[in-house]
Amino acid sequence: MNKRIVLVTAILAAASLAGCVEDTGSTSAPPSSGLTPGSNEQAYFDDGCVAGTSDAKASMSSVYERYSDQYDTRFEPYFRQGYEACWAANR
Repeated sequence: MNKRIVLVTAILAAASLAGCVEDTGSTSAPPSSGLTPGSNEQAYFDDGCVAGTSDAKASMSSVYERYSDQYDTRFEPYFRQGYEACWAANR
């Protein structure tokens, strides 16, 4: 019986400490696009967000045009919006 109480106490202690650990590798949530999930527009926004985040973390300037080979010109505004929003959020 004592072993069970000790085990339960140890599990509860570990569970309560789990919320106290800071994840220093996490980033802030990406900016909301307000676009339809799964749409082409959202996909290009997300791609721009990835590129903008990468550039900001590498201390690069905000120039989304360097990725012009990665987006269709019809969806450039969405890529640009994602890039600029996430670059600004991560600089």
